[in-house]
Amino acid sequence: MLAELSFDDFKDHTGRTFVVEGPGGRVEATLVAVRLSPYGSPGLLRRHPFAILFTAPSTPDLGAQVYNIRHPAKGLMEGVFISPVVPAAADLPKAQGLRFYEAVFA
Repeated sequence: MLAELSFDDFKDHTGRTFVVEGPGGRVEATLVAVRLSPYGSPGLLRRHPFAILFTAPSTPDLGAQVYNIRHPAKGLMEGVFISPVVPAAADLPKAQGLRFYEAVFA
């Protein structure tokens, strides 16, 4: 299923809640951005690379590892690598008490 996901599967879900499931339990995360990569040629790749950015409560801290994510429309997405990231300077004011996480699909 992961190989079939595209930017279009996420672009209309910004602001929606996704459930991230891992060894430490379940965390509700809000999708805050979906970004197409400026690199990659759609003619050479199966899909255009993209990234999704989530915010989640500061605890529990999700380490960089593989998680399952429940997508509001697609259902369970198994084996998504998520990594904590530093928010952009413009996002710092709204980052109080939140952590930012990113998953990249190439």
